[in-house]
Amino acid sequence: MYACCRSIDDAVDQVAARGETVRPEVAGEMLVRAFESGGDLPGEEWMPAFRDIVSRKKIRRIWFEDLAIGVAGDAGPVNLQTWEELDRYCYRVAGTVGLMMMRVFGSEDPQAEPRALDLGRGMQLTNILRDVAEDARARRIYLPAREREKYGVRAEDLLMGRMSGHWAEFMQFQVSRAREQYRLAEPGIALLPEGGPQMSVWFMRELYAGILDPIEASGYDVFRKRHSLSMGQKLVRALGIWWKRRSGCRS
Repeated sequence: MYACCRSIDDAVDQVAARGETVRPEVAGEMLVRAFESGGDLPGEEWMPAFRDIVSRKKIRRIWFEDLAIGVAGDAGPVNLQTWEELDRYCYRVAGTVGLMMMRVFGSEDPQAEPRALDLGRGMQLTNILRDVAEDARARRIYLPAREREKYGVRAEDLLMGRMSGHWAEFMQFQVSRAREQYRLAEPGIALLPEGGPQMSVWFMRELYAGILDPIEASGYDVFRKRHSLSMGQKLVRALGIWWKRRSGCRS
C-alpha cells in the first residue's frame, strides 16, 4: 500500500522535475498494471503483494486515482479560494488514504467511511497549519482565500513569511476546525477490530492532533519554526492513549 502511494508521488515529482505539466494520468499506466494486467517494471517488486492486498481487502481503484489527482495538483502554484476546495483537496491526499487503511485494518463497515474521512481531514489540516511557511516558499497556499480575507490575512504576507491582519484569530479558527475533525473521527475508530488496529489508529490520531498544541502555544507563529512533538511528548501521549484504551476509558 505504501509503495503504491509512494510511487504515485514519485511519478508526479519526476514529471515536475522535467518542467512538464503534471496531469493526474501520470500514474494511470501504473494503476492499469496494478489493477488489471501487464508486466511489472523494474522497481515495482511490490506489485504482487499490492495486488493481493487490494483483492483480499476490497480496496477500490478510484481511491488511488483520486489520490493521484490530489498529488498532481501540488505540482504547480496553489492558491485555494474556498473551504470546499480545501475539503476536496484533503479528501484526495488524505481521506483516500484513510479509506484504504480502514480496509487494511479489517473494517468494511460503511458507517466507518465518513469517520475515516474525518480523520484524514484532521491530519491534513494539521499538516497545512504546521507547514504554512514551507508551503508558501513553494508558492502553495492551501488556507482558503475567502476565509483569509475575513481576517485580513494577505497572500503576499504569507509568501514573505510574515503574519498579517488578525492572524491569531484566523489560526485559532483553523485549529478549532482541525480539532473538530479529530473529535468526529473517534466513533469510527471504535468500529475497527479491537487490539492492534484500534490502538494504531488511536496513536495516529493522538500524535497528529498533538501537533496543534505547540502551534497554539507559540501564538500561532508558524513562520519561525516547524512545530512538532518531542520524542518524550510522543511517548507520554502514546502511553496515555494506551492506558485509556486498556482501562476502557472513553473520555
